Amino acid sequence: MIPGPDAPRLRAQLLIWWIIWAAILAGQILSYCFLGRGPLAPPAPGANPFLNLVGFVPLFVSIIIRWLALPRATDPKAAFVMFIVGLALADACGLLGIFLGGVYREDFFVLGVLGIAQYVPFYARKFYEPKGSGFIPNN
Repeated sequence: MIPGPDAPRLRAQLLIWWIIWAAILAGQILSYCFLGRGPLAPPAPGANPFLNLVGFVPLFVSIIIRWLALPRATDPKAAFVMFIVGLALADACGLLGIFLGGVYREDFFVLGVLGIAQYVPFYARKFYEPKGSGFIPNN
């Protein structure tokens, strides 16, 4: 970052991205530790087997947001909204796995954690670093 009068404010905005990411990741892990461990209930007779795989839908949408929509964002406010929505969808994969996953409970937990991990906000710095203007060699 370029030092200046706005540097503390820009650092604080980046810190918000990191705090939210870490809180959602920790919440996913704690949810699994307290709610997702225990004996599996036997499947109900006549239950739809595809209900166990419902966690793939929010994870797939989250991956599309992270790798197709978020890199094209130029406004930090719009990028932050996409960041939050994508994190929530990745978290939903893990939570749906805990409650509806059945035999796939651990698999959906791991996929949810990996879905959240892909949102590590290293890329958020580009929204808050000013770009040079004019002729700057090697820019």
